[in-house]
Amino acid sequence: MPSRTSKMNKDPLSEGRRAVAESLKNPSSIDKIVVSSNSNNSNPVNKLLTLARKFNIPIEIKDESDLNKISHTGKHQGILAYLVSDGYFPEKKLWDNLSVNLNKDTSQIRLLILDGIQDPHNFGAISRSALAFGMDYIVIPKKRSAGITSGSIRASSGAIHSLNIIRVANVSNFINKLKKFDFWTVGLKSGSGKSIKEHKFSKRVGIVIGSEHDGISKKVESQIDFFTEITIEKEKIESLNASVAASIVMFELFNS
Repeated sequence: MPSRTSKMNKDPLSEGRRAVAESLKNPSSIDKIVVSSNSNNSNPVNKLLTLARKFNIPIEIKDESDLNKISHTGKHQGILAYLVSDGYFPEKKLWDNLSVNLNKDTSQIRLLILDGIQDPHNFGAISRSALAFGMDYIVIPKKRSAGITSGSIRASSGAIHSLNIIRVANVSNFINKLKKFDFWTVGLKSGSGKSIKEHKFSKRVGIVIGSEHDGISKKVESQIDFFTEITIEKEKIESLNASVAASIVMFELFNS
């Protein structure tokens, strides 16, 4: 059984009706709300859920036993909210910004989507290049991914503090939702047959980079619109480091 200390090191939570009500005063601070099926029909909880729906906050209904496992304090009262971790840009705020400007704003928006970069030094180096080449957002999965840590901050020379970094539950679903906002996605994949230099980037674009060892996952790959590769002398070297490859792609996008 995990210790209380290990639980407290996981996602920050707001637990109980009063705490969740306070968190709802700043809706962009909430990733999602989880409610017990036993409490779903109670009047106080329903009022909170109505308010959450008004702000388009995702709601999940789970068994009471599931909330007991998630809870840090054991005092969730049938409802808890996952909060945006310090240093990260709220995913909800991105969708809100895109929704407001969907029919008005045709400006360029550049996203870098990292599908499972696990080395903090790679993540930091990629982040530094992302700031240099004008990327608007970096998107990473919540699980099996490096994130904002002392190691990655150091590797980025502090660039991470100047970036909008979003953690998402599911990269594949995120990409699918992007398409509703006129985004096209480009995946870097060796052997795709088309050089990154030949690609004509759209104004709204998501660049997808796979993990260091496995590349882009099959599920994420199925959502990508185009694939390109970096031309290298494969007789001498099989592939590039993930941070180097990501930097080259961002450089090409920056100069397109």
